[in-house]
Parts: sequence; structure tokens; C-alpha cells
Amino acid sequence: MVNSTLHIGGAEQVAANLTKHMDRRQFDVTACYLKENGIVGKQMLEAGVDLIPIPGYRGKKDYFTALKLRRLVKQRRIQLLHSHDIHGLMDAAFCRLTVPGLRHVHTFHFGNYPHISPRYARIERLLWRVPDALIAVGHEQAATIRKLHDIPAERMQVIWNGTDVPSPDLAPEVVAQLPRDGTPVIGSISTLIPQKGLPDLLQAAALLRQRNKRFLMILAGEGKLRRELEAQALSLGLQDHVRFLGWVSAASRRALPACDIFVQSSHWEAMSVVVLEAMAGAKPMVITSVGENARVVINEQSGLVVPARAPQALADGLCRLLDDVDLRHRLGAAAQQRFGELFTVQQMVHNYEHLYAQLIQGAGTVTAAERAA
Repeated sequence: MVNSTLHIGGAEQVAANLTKHMDRRQFDVTACYLKENGIVGKQMLEAGVDLIPIPGYRGKKDYFTALKLRRLVKQRRIQLLHSHDIHGLMDAAFCRLTVPGLRHVHTFHFGNYPHISPRYARIERLLWRVPDALIAVGHEQAATIRKLHDIPAERMQVIWNGTDVPSPDLAPEVVAQLPRDGTPVIGSISTLIPQKGLPDLLQAAALLRQRNKRFLMILAGEGKLRRELEAQALSLGLQDHVRFLGWVSAASRRALPACDIFVQSSHWEAMSVVVLEAMAGAKPMVITSVGENARVVINEQSGLVVPARAPQALADGLCRLLDDVDLRHRLGAAAQQRFGELFTVQQMVHNYEHLYAQLIQGAGTVTAAERAA
């Protein structure tokens, strides 16, 4: 597994879940990071994952990570690399082109195609032909990437993300913020960045307040917009209705269980892992129709899916769930059932294991170009 960093993020979580859950009777698994370790990497180490740091020069750019990764491949006789970001794609592609018989899988995790930086777009356009398999995490994402880079449909397949079922373990700092009088709790878990559409969510909260709805909204996460969001909440008169929890470690276990309703107001996503975690926890939800959301959550059956950038639609959906406890229970139960059928970590791992086995078993046929390399 090749990641640039192992901080919090969808690409990092997928890589971690793969390394932790793959069948060790079939595969020896090594993970590496090319720049920095982070919270996800520390969790991998705690789970016993064989995690190797590639970087050399601290505080400076290391232009030799591709050569270091190639050395690791040769030392450990690695048969397949799976990259999860642009830096990983570059270094793994170099190894694929210079190590005969090596196979390469690349998963696209970014969710805002075609709005990718021109530099990254050029790199992907140059290198997409190198990996043996290209994976998108959603059908909407796959269609946009294929169009952007003119990739034939047969060269890309979709493997949905999957996740573990979080075990509830509420954090004391979360419990301290919860109402004692049965007021319904609406929860959002995200980094406080423009992508997540949190100004829209606060506007929706203001509309709920104007309708005299009883609720407390908790926002778990940290990010560069926190001060702006806190100022917006104050200006909207939401000081009694919104709590900023800050960073909550393992929020899917330590904050999400406190929520009666889950909400996601994102402007874009690829395939959201936190939505899957909310489904696993049987949470009724209102989410925006971005990325794979409308395929993951079936509107009116396993949740409410509303347009992005539409505070009124968010407020209307939340209002329905606040007013109708039976609807909350029905949608939450349906979401949990759908999760179990389609989005468990075991299903994702099985799909990738099948792909790995196919590629590795076919690696005995070495092309003339590979022999020359």
C-alpha cells in the first residue's frame, strides 16, 4: 500500500482498512508512506500493520522517494503496488516501468473532478496508462475521470468503499455537551473546510430555529474555517443551538452515537466514508446529492438526499426528521440493512483481494518492454 501521508482522509482510511483486514493466508502486506505519518498511520501500527517510512530529508522535499520505493520493492520481492494518491501514483508508476513483473493498482479518491489542479491533471493524464488496473470509488467519479482524461471505459472499474462497524464509546467531552432534556441531537462530522458546505448547514439551522424546532446541532471536526463558522453561528443567533466540538478522535465511535440525526452538507465528495459509518450505526440522515451519495443512500428509502448548496432543502429534510420519530427509525433501520448488504469492510476487501490475485497470477507473462527494462 502506497500513500503520500497517513493523516485523516478517505484514501488513508481505505488503505488502512485494506492492510488491516486482508487475508494473511493469501497475502503478505506492507504499507508505506512517502512523506509523513499521521493518525491513521499510528492506528495501523497499533493494529500490527507492517508500516515502512520512505521519506529521508526532514523539512525538505525528497526527490528520491521513487528510488527508495523501488529498493523496498526489490528487497521485499513485492509483486504488486497499490497507490492511493498522486504522489503514490508517480512513484508506483516508476517502479512498474522499471521492475519486470511488478503489477500496479491505482485508486482515485479525489471527489471534485474535473476541478483538479492543472499540474495534477497533467500527471494523471501522463501516467494513467501505466497501472494494470484503475479504480474509481464511485460511478459518478469514474465517469468524470474518464471524460477528463479520455480513458476508455474498459480501463476503469468501480470498487465501492467499505468500512468497519463503529463500536460506540462516547467521549466524555461529547457527553458534556449533550442536552439532558431529550432534545434531538443533529450531528455532523467533517473537517471544517469549504468542501463540506458548513455555512449552508448553519443557514439551515437558523431556518429550523425560525420554525421554533427543538434541536441541538453538534459539529465534530477542526479546520481553517472554524473561526468564521463560529462567527456565523453567533450572527445567526445559534449560540443555544450549535456546539463546535473541535477535533474528536475516532469520531465515528466517540461522537456519532450521540446523534439522533446525521447530516452531511458537502459540496462535493467521491464516496463518503462517514456516510457509511452513519449507515452502519442506523442513523437517519439528510445528505447532499454529491458524488456517490445518491447511489449509496436511496432517497426516501434509507435516508433523505437533497441538492447541494441549498440550505432550505437541508432545513426541510431535517425538519421532517425532527417532526417524525417513526420516519427516523424506519430510515435508520433501512440504512443499516443496506450497509450490511453492500458497504462492509469485508466486501471492499474481498473485491480488492480478487483483483490483486488476478493481477499477481497473471504476472508470469512478462512483456518485451518489461524484459528490456
